[in-house]
Amino acid sequence: MKAAVMHGAKDIRTETVPDPVCETHGVIIKVKACGVCGSDLHVYKRDGQTGTIFGHEFSGDVVEVGSQVQGIKAGIRVTAAGFRPCGKCFWCQQGKMHRCSAMALLGYQFPGAMAQYVHVPFAALGRSIFPLPEELAYEDGASVEPLSISYFSVNRAQPKESETIAVIGLGVIGLYAIQVLKAMGVGKILASGRRPSRLATAKICGADVVIDAAKDDAVQTIMQATANLGVNTVLECAGTQVTFDQSVAMARGGGKIMLVGIYEEPLRWEPLSVISKNLTLIGCLGGNFPASIELLKSGKVKTKSMITHSFSLDQAAEAFKAQLRDPGAIKVMIKP
Repeated sequence: MKAAVMHGAKDIRTETVPDPVCETHGVIIKVKACGVCGSDLHVYKRDGQTGTIFGHEFSGDVVEVGSQVQGIKAGIRVTAAGFRPCGKCFWCQQGKMHRCSAMALLGYQFPGAMAQYVHVPFAALGRSIFPLPEELAYEDGASVEPLSISYFSVNRAQPKESETIAVIGLGVIGLYAIQVLKAMGVGKILASGRRPSRLATAKICGADVVIDAAKDDAVQTIMQATANLGVNTVLECAGTQVTFDQSVAMARGGGKIMLVGIYEEPLRWEPLSVISKNLTLIGCLGGNFPASIELLKSGKVKTKSMITHSFSLDQAAEAFKAQLRDPGAIKVMIKP
């Protein structure tokens, strides 16, 4: 089969690789759509990952089912959370494989979905394999994974309709977070980012105030918009020193900062600034596929404005370049 294989820093090549072999607890899926994730770009930019086949945001058709898999049949349209649990740790022994302390991840520790076919080694209906409703397109299915992160992070904040919430960083996770907040009825949503295309999309997604951080002081603008109180919660989706510092500055006393973005560099911070305002820092790493599928099915969250580029599998190298460099790119899809 064809797959997009990494050969070094910023070097992706589409080539022929062996077909996946179905394990007893796994399934093989014919890939129809696969998104390029920001996490993929973190690895793509550095050397030392030769042989990696990326791809964990995907959907497709089940074509083969392992002998020990129950409730899943060939031919169904699905999206999936791809991981291999260790089977030995405390969480695995409790039957909570999704919390495995030593899980291997699809697209990183074993081959992902930027290929014609992908093997998901732990296939459990409703736990790692999720049927795709007929009214949703394959592109919707490939959007479930990033949407699930946004939903998990927003839900972890337990927002109230009366609250004012800021979303910092307008990549796909931040933009979906705005839609989720809107679907939950949050009264006022403020968003800060830099790329014009993403600022425009933030308005489409439902942000009440959109700040161009390349031109305006985000903290000053948000304080002015909140009568100098600050916001109840900040969803920090950018993962930089600057945006972390902004989050602490714009959160009101007793507020929350949801750490959603992936930080490429260690943070430098002054704990007193958090202590003095009684802030709560909350790490966010998780997802909720069923809730995300329902949001898409209901129309409360839409993917149309998010998917800006589509490429064939043979154009995988161009897809990564677009996601990294094109100022108009939000979500880039590869369609094998």
